[in-house]
Amino acid sequence: FMGESLMGEGRYVTGVLARKRGGLERMAFPAHAVVLASGGIGHLFGVTTNPGEANGHGLAMAARAGAVIADAEFVQFHPTALNVGKDPAPLATEALRGDGALLINAAGERFMEGVHDLAEMAPRDIVARAIHREVEAGRGALLDCRDAVGKSFAERYPTVFAACQEAGIDPATQPIPVAPAEHYHMGGVLTDANGRTSLDGLWAAGEVAATGAHGANRLASNSLLEAVVFAARIAEDIQGLMPTPRSAYWNEMDSEPGLPSQRNTDEREAITVLRETLSRNVGVERSADSLRQALVDIGQAEARCQRVSIRNMMASGRIIAAAALKRAESRGGHFRADYPDADPAQARRSYITLDEVNAIAEAAADQAAGNSVSNAMGS
Repeated sequence: FMGESLMGEGRYVTGVLARKRGGLERMAFPAHAVVLASGGIGHLFGVTTNPGEANGHGLAMAARAGAVIADAEFVQFHPTALNVGKDPAPLATEALRGDGALLINAAGERFMEGVHDLAEMAPRDIVARAIHREVEAGRGALLDCRDAVGKSFAERYPTVFAACQEAGIDPATQPIPVAPAEHYHMGGVLTDANGRTSLDGLWAAGEVAATGAHGANRLASNSLLEAVVFAARIAEDIQGLMPTPRSAYWNEMDSEPGLPSQRNTDEREAITVLRETLSRNVGVERSADSLRQALVDIGQAEARCQRVSIRNMMASGRIIAAAALKRAESRGGHFRADYPDADPAQARRSYITLDEVNAIAEAAADQAAGNSVSNAMGS
């Protein structure tokens, strides 16, 4: 089953509507307590280390039900995913740079020395942006492990070695092509210290939740500890609630006539547009222009979608882009090329609802339409 939406009465969440994957039959799961543990939004980006299941469904379901979303603009990109066309992209662990591997461009030039005093060991977001700029400039980016690791590569880093071998690369003798990839979402559904969201009857844990534990940028592995702690708190918080009524079935065709049982061509193309525009315009570097363009592109793609689950993906993409447009500064995993410095006055969490996202997206569409008319008149 895949969750499509939350059942609700006002501010109360009363269950989940789900559908068998690829089928028409829908199912209602009434519940006194609903816990979202649906994972992150990684696979909404064209280049990501996340599996296809991390597609923002839970975030959108909560937002559509009226939940407050926090810190959605803070997205972490791993700097060194293998740039070999695989989806999801395999990782070239940061331990390689810790062992002395160097970042070079296609001409063999090191490029991190002029970027940061720590060169290859600079913070993750700084390395990611430097690699991104080399790739965008057409110079390419490669991780050179030949001198630092060399012949011991297969023994010391078997997982990375296997991924390289599958791509036809011998990392002991060849540099590894790399690119930044979406890795973790610090934002999500706002919760308190017990995992409660802003909606009664709804809790959230894991990457779908924004507990505040990560701030603007996650430290490696903190997400595992966060999930364990908050899952235990949620279990304790909901303990003793009344038993839920039995689940109810109904035919999806009765409530949504004509809905296809599988993704159609328009929806598949819309998902491709979503992933490409998030990577291009809401990725390692953002700007007001790129974010507004993302909102317009996602809105146009969403108009081609019928299935609730696909519209959920589109909604999550719009949430991230709108939140990034609101934060006119650079902080943690959020970097604005038009506001490259941190603004002390904005050193606080951000909050957004789907209604506000829709208003921001509508304003972006109006501005784009206005620009098109001006350009047409000028020509």
